[in-house]
Amino acid sequence: MAAVATCYVSTFSGMAEVSKFAFVLLEVEAEATLEKDENDRRFTEVRLCPALKIAREQDRERADRLLVKAERSCLVARSISSKVTLESSVSVVPESVVSEALS
Repeated sequence: MAAVATCYVSTFSGMAEVSKFAFVLLEVEAEATLEKDENDRRFTEVRLCPALKIAREQDRERADRLLVKAERSCLVARSISSKVTLESSVSVVPESVVSEALS
């Protein structure tokens, strides 16, 4: 799951940079469903749960579009046979508040 989450973050960050989209913070959790079939165990679903923090409300729609586009473009997510679902959230947080919290 770490590979999917890392790829997603890299893909989103690269897309945001190319499209000059500024964001405050991106945190991603990945969860998976492991099932046993007749031969072995395998992941049947991966849930990516990115939490994106932006500084301006007017960027919310663009943020949502980039989150979805990053999931569709993530090489690792596209390469696995498991179903990948995206459960994203976008919140507006002034950058100064996040900087203080990370200090």
